[in-house]
Amino acid sequence: MGRRYSDIKRAAKLQQGLTNYINHLQTAATRPSKVGTRGARDLSQIVYIEPFTVGIEADEVVQARCSPTSFTTLSTAINASSIARVTAALGAKTVVNFPKFSPARIVLFRNNTRAVTVATSDVTGLQYLKYNGNRFSCPFGATADIDDQMDSFLDVKARLLTANAAAAVKRVSLVREKVGVEAI
Repeated sequence: MGRRYSDIKRAAKLQQGLTNYINHLQTAATRPSKVGTRGARDLSQIVYIEPFTVGIEADEVVQARCSPTSFTTLSTAINASSIARVTAALGAKTVVNFPKFSPARIVLFRNNTRAVTVATSDVTGLQYLKYNGNRFSCPFGATADIDDQMDSFLDVKARLLTANAAAAVKRVSLVREKVGVEAI
């Protein structure tokens, strides 16, 4: 009997969050800007990949960006795979530009101590669990025309989970490659 009305109880709690969210949107012009309060970001590192879904010549690569820390953390596992690659050296290859192209990315979240804190949302006023860990994201590409994006991801994911065995929380996810079509 208690579970039957749990959504009604939850709706009352969420109604206050909705009211706070609407108030937050309506008072956006009165809040001070936070631009420049956290300092400058780290410089991006330029990396080079071969796309999975777009055919390019053997001497061509596509340019992408990531943070130096993410590249250092993830490139070893990516390049250890026989079907995935990312490199910081252009070598003798030529950079090709595709409008509206977004490379495949592997994202690793790692929390060594499984530490969580209870935080309160500035927007809704509701409490949530905030996981205190490190997030890394690095683009990756194929080694040959026949390489599959999902197979490459699963291979790198297995290597990352093995390499980060000591971490209490580890999540590895894929952001798929996107190729946009430009209107004529």
